[in-house]
Amino acid sequence: MRRILIVLLLLSPIVMHAQSRRLVLRNFDVDLVDLRAKTDPVYDNNDKPTALVDISIVSIDSLLVEDIVGISEHSPGNWVVHMSENSKQIVIRVEGFEPFIFVFPPHKPLISGNVYTLDLAVQIINPIRTIVMPTFSYNLSQYSYGIMLGFGNRNVGFIHAKTDFHFGLNPDISCDAEGNIEGVKGWFTGKTQKSRFAITAGYMRQIIDPLFIFAGGGYGSRILTWEMFQTEEKYNYARVEPFSFRGYEVELGLLFRFGPVCLSAGVQTNQFKYFEANVGIGVML
Repeated sequence: MRRILIVLLLLSPIVMHAQSRRLVLRNFDVDLVDLRAKTDPVYDNNDKPTALVDISIVSIDSLLVEDIVGISEHSPGNWVVHMSENSKQIVIRVEGFEPFIFVFPPHKPLISGNVYTLDLAVQIINPIRTIVMPTFSYNLSQYSYGIMLGFGNRNVGFIHAKTDFHFGLNPDISCDAEGNIEGVKGWFTGKTQKSRFAITAGYMRQIIDPLFIFAGGGYGSRILTWEMFQTEEKYNYARVEPFSFRGYEVELGLLFRFGPVCLSAGVQTNQFKYFEANVGIGVML
């Protein structure tokens, strides 16, 4: 289980950045003061001076521009390209983005010798959020700790793992609720040991901001053992069958988001025989 949690935590920042992005227009205008296209002209295939388009995109280092004569200047976030007069559009491609196609408006056509400014911005489309939430589970006789990780926006996929950190508790001897072992009454000391483990995965849906509802299923176990006297100065543990369960898990709950902070409350069961309450507090980034 520890390996699973480590892998999920390592993946969370990767998934958080796996977002759909696009370029959007901030401004397009003619700069009548800038004389670069006239004082240092670049000619197209028809030997006619081109129009100069000064492209600005903050936080972008590389791109591909189509339908141009050439690029004369380049610095981080800024490109100076030359286009033939009356070009109808410009196509800008950036890795990881949707292609940006800008059709020049009829009232601002490209004219030979003029300088134009094309200011673009990066827009995140439906950002994928990451939920990282430590959880606490409580039953009248036992409690455990866990972590929930979720990835999505309005629709979220999540995984939830929990344990009480008592691993390997699964004795060969078993007894009933009265302490009988194969029909013979055992001699018990009163000491108990318990083990709880569960891992579930499921779906979370935003109903209204800031409320989400979620449901999940998976596999888990809850083991209860009683210490018994076996032979002289030797003790062993017997698994109490009526209160020990191993099989499918189901959980239901609600999550409330307040800015980056989120709170959850729900219920979880193993085979509808063992129930416990879940609460959590974490972040949604």
